[in-house]
Amino acid sequence: MTACGDDATVDTTASTSETSTTDDSTSTSPVTDTTPTTGVPTTTDPTTTTTTTTDTATTDDTTTDAVTTTTSTTDDTTTTTTTDTDTTDTTTDGVGCGDGVIQDPEVCDGAALADQDCVSQGFDSGTLACAADCSAFDISGCVLASCGNGAIEGEESCDGDDLAGQDCVSQGFENGTLTCMANTCVFDVSACFTCGDGNISGPEVCDGTELGGEDCVSQGFEAGELGCAADCSALDTSSCSTCGDNVLGGAEECDGALLGGATCQSQGADFGTLKCAADCGFDLSGCITAVDETEPNDDGMVATGTNDFSADNANGPYTGDTLIKAKITPVGDDDVFAVQNTGDGYATLRLETFGIEGPGTCVSPDTVIDIRSAANVLLATDDQSGINNCSLIPSYPVAPGETVYVRVTDYLDNTVINDYLLDIKLTPVVCGDGLLGFGEQCDDGNVADGDGCDGTCQLEDVIAEIEPNNTNAQSDATGIVATGSALFGGAITPVADVDRWRFDLAAPQFLRLESFTSFSDCAGISTALRLYDSNNVQIIADTGTAGISTCSALVFPVPAGTTYVHLEETGNNAAIMNYFLEAAVLTDAGTETEPNEALAAANLNIQDGSDLLVFGDHSVNADSDYYRIDVPVAGSSLRLEVIEGDRAVETCESNGVDSRVTLYNAMGVELANDDDDGRGFCSLIDGTGSAPLDAGAHNLAAGTYYVQVRASGLAQNGAAGQFIYRLAATVRKP
Repeated sequence: MTACGDDATVDTTASTSETSTTDDSTSTSPVTDTTPTTGVPTTTDPTTTTTTTTDTATTDDTTTDAVTTTTSTTDDTTTTTTTDTDTTDTTTDGVGCGDGVIQDPEVCDGAALADQDCVSQGFDSGTLACAADCSAFDISGCVLASCGNGAIEGEESCDGDDLAGQDCVSQGFENGTLTCMANTCVFDVSACFTCGDGNISGPEVCDGTELGGEDCVSQGFEAGELGCAADCSALDTSSCSTCGDNVLGGAEECDGALLGGATCQSQGADFGTLKCAADCGFDLSGCITAVDETEPNDDGMVATGTNDFSADNANGPYTGDTLIKAKITPVGDDDVFAVQNTGDGYATLRLETFGIEGPGTCVSPDTVIDIRSAANVLLATDDQSGINNCSLIPSYPVAPGETVYVRVTDYLDNTVINDYLLDIKLTPVVCGDGLLGFGEQCDDGNVADGDGCDGTCQLEDVIAEIEPNNTNAQSDATGIVATGSALFGGAITPVADVDRWRFDLAAPQFLRLESFTSFSDCAGISTALRLYDSNNVQIIADTGTAGISTCSALVFPVPAGTTYVHLEETGNNAAIMNYFLEAAVLTDAGTETEPNEALAAANLNIQDGSDLLVFGDHSVNADSDYYRIDVPVAGSSLRLEVIEGDRAVETCESNGVDSRVTLYNAMGVELANDDDDGRGFCSLIDGTGSAPLDAGAHNLAAGTYYVQVRASGLAQNGAAGQFIYRLAATVRKP
């Protein structure tokens, strides 16, 4: 306990507010303490009250004034003396705290208490400790004997619920609940707080940048910057984010479909659809910025109805995807743009015109697109395959290093087009991506050799064409001669090119001649097949695409000697960058055996194998012939075609044979049925290819199937229902 004039040590972090009254004179010195666990009671002389308070340790490095008030009371006279003293902050910086050695500005350190104890601090007993930051004594373990009776007396600042009229505000805080420490009767300000002072106190969850060790990750987010609410009552996670939760937050530009109102235009592009990338940043790949054409980009001799093409004045060359904004003005203007493939392999060129409103629109333009060579040779053209009267060339091959020229004109070359867009897309063909492209004979999804498709995406064991081979004589000059089954690879380029392949057969053979884009499939091309003799006389033709999709096929008896198979693009108005021509010699499987009018009596001629040919006699209109065919591998597909038995007697084209063919499963359930899909009035079931003619014959389960050949429903009476025939059966494995 301290008394006026003694030399007792006073804790500089303690705070006491005390009132002493003698006669009719009162002196009150309320002083605020912001340290909740330390304090020193004062000693009162009967005639003089002296309250000494030193500013508490803080962490804001500020300097405050300590106020000492001394009141002497004699009779009714009161004298007050106030002295302002600058006191430097005694807050420690934490350096060395915890090492058990008191170093300036530490008040104590662990068990090192500078020879102080609870008694020296003005208490009766207890255990003195050191605050965790070494800036003050911890008196929470000290005991004041008079404390606890609910009445403030002696050195007590408070007792129980009696707080001497004090609260958190009077103690220098903004809010909170002031209490009294049970054993020391010193104010406990641990539930008091001032939001914004950077210290978490009272009910505060956080304060300013002091977040109690929490961050966005601890709050269940992936990233971002955690903050504190303005009233310190909660953590602010508005700047935290988890990409992919479809909630836009933190530093995210977007999240899923949430783009925050952004568009391609707000990101500086002209057109397109803005997307959100996997990292929640904007994906601008769908945004397009148009480039302006530069005039003049024709021959400068503007005239209506005239080709004003000029390779020298063409804009470009453009070597990748480009959207061009242009005008056809004045009347008769031509716009020419150079497009160059700078890659090592083929590229696919796609061209389309749009209205100025953007890709996908065509309100007013009426355009024509040409693709031309530097010498002004027309390679491809389109008027209005695009939207409304706009133009579209969906696919044109550009060889490595090749430059082609795109010419855009008004439809009749007699009208101004104030604004239009030309969309150029140049896509490299990549071997090994599983997509068949120009210059590729196959693409099996890898670049390994020895699996039928080599590392350059060329079919192995394919006979490559040698140009020129447009005529019999040119075909002879190539030295390529087939004597039986063979697989050829070629291209129809430039437009109107044709290819001929020579066959020298020692004996007559039935051949299946079939064109493809990839083996056993056809997409994106249309072909016609013709057969010529050595005198260049046409023997037969398939111009009706009897093969897969729009590819051609012929099953035909080829005579002994020299013949030529001729392949062309249907219409001779488009290029074909690659095709295959398969010539398969059909194996004679013998003749049908009657009776075979039911599944149970089905003939076994074509039961096993592929590219088999069986001869049948349908001399009775109501006759029906069944054949069993076994599919050895699941996923296989069937091609079944009826042709004439002897062309010298009757032909499919002349309606001498009018057949119907039906496919059944092992239970007799009909899977496919056809009358006239073959040559002339003959029948064809084809389940091969990615878009098969007959889905019921496609992707079959392994097992037994049955084929029925009979007369067409329209030929149950008359000569057309009485014929001899041959049934060609091909099993294509996956």
